Amino acid sequence: MDFSKLNPFVRSANIYEVINRTDECIAYDSRIIYMISGDVTVKIEDEKKFHISAGNLLYIPAGTRYRLKGEYLRATVITFDLTDEHSDLEEKIPPVLTSEFKEELCHKCESPFDRLLLIEDFEAERDNFIDISNTATSKEGEWKAQISAKLKTLLLKVCEITSDNALPSRMVEALDAYIRENCSDEISNTEIGAIFGYHPFYVSRVLKEKKGITLHQYIISYRLKLAKTMLENTKKPIADIAVETGFTDASYFTKTFKNIFGVTPKEWRNKSKEEFI
Repeated sequence: MDFSKLNPFVRSANIYEVINRTDECIAYDSRIIYMISGDVTVKIEDEKKFHISAGNLLYIPAGTRYRLKGEYLRATVITFDLTDEHSDLEEKIPPVLTSEFKEELCHKCESPFDRLLLIEDFEAERDNFIDISNTATSKEGEWKAQISAKLKTLLLKVCEITSDNALPSRMVEALDAYIRENCSDEISNTEIGAIFGYHPFYVSRVLKEKKGITLHQYIISYRLKLAKTMLENTKKPIADIAVETGFTDASYFTKTFKNIFGVTPKEWRNKSKEEFI
């Protein structure tokens, strides 16, 4: 995106104590949810549910399917366009059910704001988001211009933090090393997220972009490749190999192995012996 064209047109900025979009909906403009306190359950597109809590920022681009649910919270919610192209539509544009959404009316976003963005540690900007809400509520002076300027600054920070350069390929290398060292242990998405300083949803999305598979699929794939090597190069019982590669259930290991490679672990071992001979 040409950042000289970035001129946020804010339609609403309010502090909410309850967020309840349990039916899947789509918005025509973009949304930022900044959590001051509490917790919100989020479902985006076909991804698994995840949570955002105090200090977290979630950016939902126009045209994205989502669900939100939370209470006993405080969150600044800003609805806006990235430019003033649709400034004739000044009133808040509520999201609609997916069945009612009209693609031609959507205010499309340019890269890098055309995708979901999530920042877990944005606590330093807490007062700025509260100030935006207060300014929108007061409607004093040039409040729209003030909000637009503040939001632009925040969006540039979001872009800088979530850019591809902020998450280099060495993170994937580090993830490989971590899985390799902890392969026999249970590895959860939450644990991975905590170790690398990103929400597990974000780690999974990055892997999807760079490797074409989710975090769960990536871990399973790594374990199966290791198991295949052990079947070829050791005489260890298959049940032991299953445990050492993180499969606590030998039957599940056999089923998963066959689904991926088309043969059972035993058949693979025998096949590798024949090829070696």
